Order: sequence, then C-alpha cells, then structure tokens
Amino acid sequence: MTQPSGRRPRRGHTPRRPRRVIRVLTEGKVTEPTYLTAWARRYRHSVSLSLRESGMAPETLVDRAAQHMRRRRRSKRGDQDFDEIWCVFDIDQHPNIPTAIHNARQSGVEVAVSNPCIELWLVLHVENQTAYISRRNVQRRASELQLTSGKGIPDSAWNTLFDEFQTARQRAKTLDQRHAGNGSPPRSNPSTGIWRLVDRIRSARDQ
Repeated sequence: MTQPSGRRPRRGHTPRRPRRVIRVLTEGKVTEPTYLTAWARRYRHSVSLSLRESGMAPETLVDRAAQHMRRRRRSKRGDQDFDEIWCVFDIDQHPNIPTAIHNARQSGVEVAVSNPCIELWLVLHVENQTAYISRRNVQRRASELQLTSGKGIPDSAWNTLFDEFQTARQRAKTLDQRHAGNGSPPRSNPSTGIWRLVDRIRSARDQ
C-alpha cells in the first residue's frame, strides 16, 4: 500500500506570458532613456525595455537598428532578443532626416521623432503648443514648467508626466492632424511621436 507523502498536490496554474521586449536606440543620453525607463518600470510585468546605443545622429541610429534587425532575422534560435525595435531622435538641425526615416521604414525599424526636440513632448503634458517654436525656447519652457532640470527630469515632474499622458497624447495627435490639414510635411514643427512608443510600452500587457 502506498503511503501518503504528506506533500500537497500541485495546483494547476497558467504559465506566465513572457514579457514583450522593446529595444530602443536614442539620440539623447539622458532625458529619453530616463523617461522611457520610468514608463517601462510601471509596466515591468508585461514589458522589458532594452536600451542600447545612444548619443548618435539619427541616420547612424537607424543604421545600428537595421543591423540589429538583420542579426535578428538570421538568428536560428526560437526566441529572439527583442520583439520590436525603435529609434528615438529629434529633428533639430540634423541633416538627412528624410533618409533616416526612409531607411527605418525599409528595415522594419519604428521611429519616434520630435520636432524640434523631446522637450516639446514634455511641455504638451501641461500646455498646448501649436505655433512654430525653436529648440531653445521649448527647452526653456520645459525648464520653467519644472519638467526638466538641466538635461534630466526632476522627481517632482513624474506625477504630471504620468497623469497627463493622455492629454499630451491627444495634443500631439492634433498637431499631426493640423499639419496634414494645412498641407505641411509630416513631422513639421511642432510635432512629436513619443506617444506612439509609450503606447507600445503601455499596451504590451495586451499583446
């Protein structure tokens, strides 16, 4: 007769779905990685943010991202290093932006572009900005609104940046619609696509 082992039978359980891995290459070394990492931490149970190269011009970023994509396609492993890859950069005064965006599209690389810079995206959490604005002026405004400190984001800004995301998102989308409506080229000043990447981070749990 088999004696009971004294151990409780194992309960059935649903295996945890693996986290979605989003690889990101950023032009900026501080603001962009800090901002995106904060969002990834809020959704850490469903998404993993893989921050790689930073501090390079947009065309170089896209070239590096395309290299990652080629290595991913050649990989014989069943599990890939990442599920999607993004480049985050500013229009600013960079040359070859159209080439960089075209190459990204051809390589399967997503882009989140701000014109003139990412500080515009931060400002949209507090107030609208529909007229052309220079990089210097929008950076100064972000500082005045206490959304940036130096090149970083102060602790006091995070409640606003999290709580007012939907407001900033709608303002950014409206800017795109305004440009399309008046015949301006896509990503004209002012515009920002950072919300698209944040949407991907936030929706990873639903994938």
